[in-house]
Amino acid sequence: MSLTSAIVKNITYPIWMLKHGKIGIYNYIRRYKNFDQSPPEQLQGSQLENLKKIIKHAYENTRYYKRIFDKIRFSPSDFKAIDDMLRLPIITKEEIRENLNDMIAGTFNISDLTKDSTGGSTGTPMIFYRDRECWEKRWAQELFFDKWIGYNIGDKVAYFVAGTHQPRGISCLKAKIKNATCERIIAFDPTNITDNYMADFLLKFRKFKPSIIKCFPNSLYIFTEYLKRNNIKDLKVDAISCTGENLYPYQRELFEEIFKCKVFEKYGTRESGIIACECPIHNGMHIFTEGVYLEFIKDGRQALPGEMGEIIVTDLFNYGMPLIRYKIGDVAIVTDRKCPCGSNLPLIDKIIGRDRDILVAQDGTPKPGYLFVEVVNKNNIPAKCQFVQEDVDNLLINIVKLNGFENQYLKIIENNCRKILGHTTNIKFAFLEDIPKENSGKFKYVTSRISPFSKYA
Repeated sequence: MSLTSAIVKNITYPIWMLKHGKIGIYNYIRRYKNFDQSPPEQLQGSQLENLKKIIKHAYENTRYYKRIFDKIRFSPSDFKAIDDMLRLPIITKEEIRENLNDMIAGTFNISDLTKDSTGGSTGTPMIFYRDRECWEKRWAQELFFDKWIGYNIGDKVAYFVAGTHQPRGISCLKAKIKNATCERIIAFDPTNITDNYMADFLLKFRKFKPSIIKCFPNSLYIFTEYLKRNNIKDLKVDAISCTGENLYPYQRELFEEIFKCKVFEKYGTRESGIIACECPIHNGMHIFTEGVYLEFIKDGRQALPGEMGEIIVTDLFNYGMPLIRYKIGDVAIVTDRKCPCGSNLPLIDKIIGRDRDILVAQDGTPKPGYLFVEVVNKNNIPAKCQFVQEDVDNLLINIVKLNGFENQYLKIIENNCRKILGHTTNIKFAFLEDIPKENSGKFKYVTSRISPFSKYA
């Protein structure tokens, strides 16, 4: 590391934070530095106290939570243990849209809150607000996990994400100066994937020399495929951080091959930030218990280890607009194993993805989307495929043919999909010029019109 780099990382950025009123972030960075080394019972105790506080605050200061708690005759004083969470109603994106104003805490002026939104699977934005202290804690929360992947404040970062997920405001002169001296990022445009653009970006990448990459896996995969196609093997970064969509094994393998580094999978949401991350042992993803309480619900109960459950989030940071037992729309496999890495934060075994990324077999068994993606990759089929389940008996497969595609591959895809879903599944193929991206900029390779937790499951 050069002397200049050391100054930027260890002096310039903290001074910039203090100068620009971000002392709160710096304090939270220090507070969370080693909190995961606390004994498990201490972490659980802290989480329980934070749950009690946010539930009491929501009841006393928002019209919405007072209304729904009164309806079930629940008082915050009734909340004694973690299991009491099951007494509270689960809220959905639709309910948040319909009750937005009533969910904002009366202890805050709306002008003092930050407005944000998430598109969700329907493409209809769900607006929400967060208070400044929550924003500061969220930043410190992400930096806590970034230390695990080897990132230090001031390191150069290459972003491969949609424009709406890139750090904001990097185009004006003032922002460019701040970026050059402090934030130091370069951003790939996944909507501009011509060879000319990628050749130009490659030159910028070489000159910039980022330490790490933060990405949506499919956006980075576009660039990495270009590098492999052109036999470019001399790029190297310290680590790659993936979030925003499923990371498939074939993507992880290619990233590690091309960039000669380890890949870390994170789980995050627009509403609650980066809330879980792989440690250097890559033994699942650790949950940031100080900032969220996660439940994994199956048939109205907590899922057992090895089972697949719907993720229900309670945000412990956002007092401006509390989110208590919020159905985020994601599904995960639960585990109770301990990680030998030294962190006492609990683990998620595997994020399966959105509930609509899971198809349902004819016998009612949920089938994770990665099984269908693996049909294409394990059989080396030169095509992009999108699997769309209209109902439990019908599967539509959209196909973009690549060089070398032959009709015999259709039978391979068909046979493998029937093995997964059922031998009488009706399969139709449609041939497209391209698979469109969602408004968020993410690719949707697997989607279902039915819920894996519906009457079929």
